[in-house]
Amino acid sequence: MAVSKLASSAARLMKQGLLKEAARDFERAIEQDPKDASALLGLARLRLAQHDETAARAVLQRLVALHPTHPEALSHLARLDAEKGDARQLDLLAALAAQPKAGFFEVINHGRALLGHDRYAAAIPELERALALQPGNAQTLTYLGMALQGDKQLDRALRRYLEAAEANKTEHLPLQLAARVQLLQGHVGAAIVTLRQAILRSPRETALFREFASLCLMAGAPEAAMRAAIELRLQLPDSADAIYLHGISAFVAGKDEDADRILREALAKAPESAPVRVALAKVRRKLGDDAEAQTLLEAAVATDPSEAGAANDLAVLHLSRPGGAAAARAILTEALKHHPDDAGVHLNLALALADSDKAQALTHARRAQASTHRDIREQAERLVTALSPR
Repeated sequence: MAVSKLASSAARLMKQGLLKEAARDFERAIEQDPKDASALLGLARLRLAQHDETAARAVLQRLVALHPTHPEALSHLARLDAEKGDARQLDLLAALAAQPKAGFFEVINHGRALLGHDRYAAAIPELERALALQPGNAQTLTYLGMALQGDKQLDRALRRYLEAAEANKTEHLPLQLAARVQLLQGHVGAAIVTLRQAILRSPRETALFREFASLCLMAGAPEAAMRAAIELRLQLPDSADAIYLHGISAFVAGKDEDADRILREALAKAPESAPVRVALAKVRRKLGDDAEAQTLLEAAVATDPSEAGAANDLAVLHLSRPGGAAAARAILTEALKHHPDDAGVHLNLALALADSDKAQALTHARRAQASTHRDIREQAERLVTALSPR
């Protein structure tokens, strides 16, 4: 395929990351020669790199109209369709990738489509093939990490994510994904360090600050979580979620009065939010105001009957009062319809039944023993011991 001077110039600009200038030259080349296949392909690749699927598809369709068997163009179109849920395209992608002269894009498109359909084990060798065709390609390394993670090969996934981060020192996504793997491995401190590096690369990426604050709360570092939440609020001043995260961080840090004020601000922004009401109720209980806490939790349950956190907290509040077991049982029985496997609901229902129906209470306590949360599991184990027949 002959490459025009303008298309060649545009390709060089694209490699330098000058996408706007590259697009201009590709479009000029196509204006001069509407059948310039190299310019059409280059512009399609550029639009795909910009995640402009509509524009990419239009250019690819023009290219296929000129060259109906063009393997790369067919591959890109098939991947786009496969990612929209058309599993039939996987067969075409497999056939294109299996051709003796299959190029990088035919192979990676097949791997990406398999990944998009959660066929992780099948995606891994295809993405490794693509990596062999373009060693060190950061995007391919990232996709390979995702496939390995989906296949539960966490050590290998982490290694690929870190290689991708090294190959592209400006992209935050590989580091963000690496931090998530480290968290799955139980390495919370390492995850915080990695996610902080991702933030340094993309300080305007608000999702990173939310994730960082959540990690810090998990690690028992509420002051760091507060700083991240405040930065998030500076970037998203009207976000109720950012205000909520700030309030939660203040509460965990022991700044109850601040948390009360901040969470009320969040509730004003999102008056129907069950999580905000639940959080504010925790603060009010800590400050000794069970009456308002109950009002908030009842409103949360009424707004969203499937909210397990609100149901559990309201039940615990009732259980803390003489004669409150019946009210707790009613709330938790309803919650169990929405969350039949929630260990917290089972534990609290066991407590609510302990004095009236020990056999049923024991059944729920045993269900709570399966919890992955140590506190719930340990409470359930003590309750099982107390309720078991001597």
